[in-house]
Amino acid sequence: MSMTVVGGIVFSVFLMILLFVRGENIKRELKRANSKLESASRQKTHLGGIVMELAKEEQLMLKERMARIQTANTPNERFVVCTRLLIDASDSVISDAALGNRTVKKAFEYYISHFSDIPFTEFKAVILQEKKRQQLWAGDNIHAYLELCKSCISAIE
Repeated sequence: MSMTVVGGIVFSVFLMILLFVRGENIKRELKRANSKLESASRQKTHLGGIVMELAKEEQLMLKERMARIQTANTPNERFVVCTRLLIDASDSVISDAALGNRTVKKAFEYYISHFSDIPFTEFKAVILQEKKRQQLWAGDNIHAYLELCKSCISAIE
């Protein structure tokens, strides 16, 4: 055999070994990345559960406050109805938002379109008249949603 053939074979074997080692390194990196991804996913689910529990505690307090309010003396009955809807939807909205299924706005829009007689446009016109409530609605997170509920209850009280 000539030297160029032997050199070509040696180079090919060297290249195959190099590619094999490189492939094994990439496979190990992929396993580490998958492990980190699974860990992050478990942590996200755990933290979502904690957020949901804390938000539900806040929601229970809001429901109790709403139950204590006497609506008979309220001049704006539509506002009270929309506030009650906002609080009733909080279970569904908090769950969807904490688990990452929907944003707060999308979860509320879904709730109102499927479980309420009040159109979403009317809800927005009644509830979002004040600048503070508009800002809370624009926040589009669980904390801002709960603060919006508090703001509406305070306006009724």
